[in-house]
Amino acid sequence: MLAATGAAGTATPAAAPGTGYRPGLRYYYPVPRDPGGVRTDVCVYGGTSAGVVAAVRAAQAGRSVALVVFGRHLGGLSSAGLGATDTGRIEAIGGLSREFYRRLGEHYGRPESFTFEPHVAESIFDAWVAEAGVQVFLEHRLESVRVTDRKITALRTENGKLFVADAFIDATYEGDLLAAAGVTYAVGRESNATYGETLNGVQFRTGHQFQRQIDPYVVPGDPASGLLQGISADPPGTTGEGDRRIQAYNFRICLTRSAERRPFPRPPGYDPARYELLLRYLRAGVWDAMRLNTPMPNGKTDMNNNGAVSTDNIGRNYEWPEADYATRETIFQDHVTYQQGMLWFLANDPRVPENVRAEVNGWGLTQDEFTGTDGWSHELYIREGRRMVSDYVITEHDCRWNRAAPDPVALASYTMDSHDCARVVVNGFARNEGDVQVPPAGPYGISYRSIVPARGECENLLVACAISASHIAFGSARMEPVFMATGQAAAVAAELALDGGTSVQDVDYPTLRRRLRAEQMVLTWPPGASAVTVEAPEQLAPGTSGNVTVTVVNEEATTATGLRLALGGPDGWTLAPTTPDEVDALPPGESFQATWRATAGIPDRAVQDARLTATATYRLDGQADPVTDSTEHTVVVAEPVQPPLLTTASTRAYFGQRGSELAVLGNGADLWTGIDQYGAVYLPDGAGPTTTATVTVVEQEATDPNARAGLVFRNDLTAAGVSTGYVALVVKPANGLLVLWDADGSGTVESVLRAQLNPSPSPVHLRLTREETRFHASYSLDGSQWQVIGTVTLPTAAATQDVGVLSCAHVETGLGRAVFEDLTVTP
Repeated sequence: MLAATGAAGTATPAAAPGTGYRPGLRYYYPVPRDPGGVRTDVCVYGGTSAGVVAAVRAAQAGRSVALVVFGRHLGGLSSAGLGATDTGRIEAIGGLSREFYRRLGEHYGRPESFTFEPHVAESIFDAWVAEAGVQVFLEHRLESVRVTDRKITALRTENGKLFVADAFIDATYEGDLLAAAGVTYAVGRESNATYGETLNGVQFRTGHQFQRQIDPYVVPGDPASGLLQGISADPPGTTGEGDRRIQAYNFRICLTRSAERRPFPRPPGYDPARYELLLRYLRAGVWDAMRLNTPMPNGKTDMNNNGAVSTDNIGRNYEWPEADYATRETIFQDHVTYQQGMLWFLANDPRVPENVRAEVNGWGLTQDEFTGTDGWSHELYIREGRRMVSDYVITEHDCRWNRAAPDPVALASYTMDSHDCARVVVNGFARNEGDVQVPPAGPYGISYRSIVPARGECENLLVACAISASHIAFGSARMEPVFMATGQAAAVAAELALDGGTSVQDVDYPTLRRRLRAEQMVLTWPPGASAVTVEAPEQLAPGTSGNVTVTVVNEEATTATGLRLALGGPDGWTLAPTTPDEVDALPPGESFQATWRATAGIPDRAVQDARLTATATYRLDGQADPVTDSTEHTVVVAEPVQPPLLTTASTRAYFGQRGSELAVLGNGADLWTGIDQYGAVYLPDGAGPTTTATVTVVEQEATDPNARAGLVFRNDLTAAGVSTGYVALVVKPANGLLVLWDADGSGTVESVLRAQLNPSPSPVHLRLTREETRFHASYSLDGSQWQVIGTVTLPTAAATQDVGVLSCAHVETGLGRAVFEDLTVTP
């Protein structure tokens, strides 16, 4: 008999370990029998971040949920070392996905955090499922499914447990459940011709490529001696040709320079010959294998693959997607041996240059992360496995905005990113193949049809990770924030299918869209686009007025009745309607609008974004509850900047002054290597040959970890992208302070000195001192004890320069505020 479980379950791992139970650093190992049955409304298979979010969302709706997990941990890669989130456009992240990063921020005392420690992420996932009452079954591995009348009726795990549910969600990276249910899928790379793409199939490009010509043979120059380990004898293939290769896997390992760090272990089976190619590359003068070390809180880093020979175990994972668990365990151990061996080799082999060994030995594994596996991540980074093939396949055309899905349930925005798929011989030298790093045109929609099987296939299964996408489009969509969003969408769709007694393919999309919008999911670009739109002044001074017009378009298939528009604003605002705000009936496709006279209140700061919320409420035939659709619109309220200060911007920016407080509210894509987007408040020609400028950065919104705000000297701040003599001392929401300067005279900053502080201090006092062409940068936490960051030389500095404060929010939409106090400029 099946045991009925309610929504308020507790986390339950497999039964107590018995003889032969040896987890350790393993993917697959025997677990004790744990027979019995579990009956729930929803069964989620896969403990990834997507699986956690799907289970939590289903439980929040009052559904009974079983979260069935292959291993011993929740969160997938988000808690297994990938602590430097591949966000793409942060503004495209909403719903429970954004809530996860806000919970991380709460832990670190920030609004949100996209860099984090693995154990902190896992604790948040664990707490989340406990709060929601999700029943969790750890170390339960899928053995088989029972499919009847195109529906999964039960899932059986290897330890003998039977899970019966009305709806199932596959949240595995590999697509194991969808494959067991007989759903169509693809593995490997399509040819460019398959979907009319340009970046699929075989690709020889410049990213993570050899910068020197490296002989690939055991005996240099002698093909008969055989190839070095790590190089394939397979033909290279022709550009755009499809194959079964998949992008390389690795472990995202957490490193530290702490004195208590663990030394890199020498793995069993270590073979120095495996690193002969790396040794030749080092001797050729290239040392970059550990250069992608992204700082995380508390002195830790997330180390990823970088360069031609690094942590990616290229070509050794092709079998993984469709392999049985024992074969996957063999592949897993091969990756452990390769990556641990590489670090051991770099740290200890006397043939490695001494400076490289010294640098590598300055790093080590942490004591407090992955304590059950001696500091090494317990989970392999499965960048790509099976990919479902459904009625909508996301392709390069979606990424490039050549087409747009009419039924989006989430947005993706990361670069079309494939790691190398092979290492081969071309013209007698080693060459990597498969790396692609091409940005999309912007955030694009993940079609609802790409998370459900094709019509005629499984009718009660939704897929959160192994979504329907071509290889190259999947390379963009495969990021953790997107998987959490598709997990939430899958749970909402499952709820609608169960409520309506329909297949997942027949879920009403307008209803799904309304639910997702109500849960703060971002479905359109720019964010907030809905059936309701607002026209309003861009900026108002305190106490001044302007007209605000709200329009709604009936996007439903039937007439909306009893439609009413409403407009809300912050405390202190006056909103007076000047036209009717109700209409009895609005046919499909038609619009209705109303206007209010809005008077701005007094902002809390010198410049502030005021959020106006416009809402449309109406009824549809056959629905008991009214439908609500809403959108937000920002009006900036600012107190003017006073002379002799001026303002300038190379991006969208607003400025305010209240006494000694200066504020910049703006966006800006970046302030680095060719991109020069900022808003600045400055003294024109305020800096002579010997000048000191100080300011306190008292507030900086964490719009992005790489946002920056601080002091600037420049020959001409109104000439963004062109003017030289350019140096800035800035603080970031994460990772401390930077001195940025234009060393090559290009007119943009491309050189950097860092003061690594994590978390970044707030407030922080900044000081830039000019002595002719030399600029000295320092900071203070108390205004009296100053720490020197460094000195830079700018031969291009003019006799007099503009000096002031600037801000770049490191986002292209949305706004972030930076607040400064006591800007002082002294000769």
